[in-house]
Amino acid sequence: MFEREPLVGTMTAQVAKIIGMRVVGGEFLPGDALPVESDLCSAYGVSRTTVREAIKQLSSKRLIDVSPKIGTRVLPFSDWNLLDRDVLAWRLHAQFDSKIIEDIYEMRLCFEPRACYLAAQAGNAADMQLLDRRYRELADAYTSNEVRAAAEADLAFHMTIIEVSRNGMFITIGNGIKAALRVSSEMLLRHATRPSEDLELHAAVHRHILAHEPDAAAKAMTDLLSASQARLLPYTVKP
Repeated sequence: MFEREPLVGTMTAQVAKIIGMRVVGGEFLPGDALPVESDLCSAYGVSRTTVREAIKQLSSKRLIDVSPKIGTRVLPFSDWNLLDRDVLAWRLHAQFDSKIIEDIYEMRLCFEPRACYLAAQAGNAADMQLLDRRYRELADAYTSNEVRAAAEADLAFHMTIIEVSRNGMFITIGNGIKAALRVSSEMLLRHATRPSEDLELHAAVHRHILAHEPDAAAKAMTDLLSASQARLLPYTVKP
């Protein structure tokens, strides 16, 4: 459905990603024991040290639990650190289904309209200039027919609004879900039938923030996110 990122980083990170995607993809279910260390070493052609470090990373993300008595087992979904960047990215790659999209947009609808409200209410002249530049970059990217460039411009536009809100919690959440924002933007652009409509929704957000109209800005973002979710869901897999 979208371009997969190549394996990068250390061997430990690569092994952690492979095992992590097997967990979030459902190959290993909650309560299941992972293969023993020697089997993982053989399967991936790596040392015991590499496997141990990879397991330690997955444990820190609360995907698995390591116990001397019962071994390494997959934790329940409710224990997973779902805002961890790696966990979120692995879920998107392993099972890009409608439930993930619904969860992401429910969260975005909870804080992005409010971020627009705060940005319109208290943004200074420098903030408005930056947001205006981000919107111009987005508009230019939409005419380039380059999906990846347009997705990055869309991400920059949304992240700028969140940063201008000056709400530290919003900024932390925004940084945590960058992978989800990027992938959903790419999906929307790949399947867009009328890109001008999407740009018009962004233009309304841009216009109301720059006019310091908090309520209108918040509504414009709600309209944008609701429309984006409705357009994206038909291209996801039912869980």
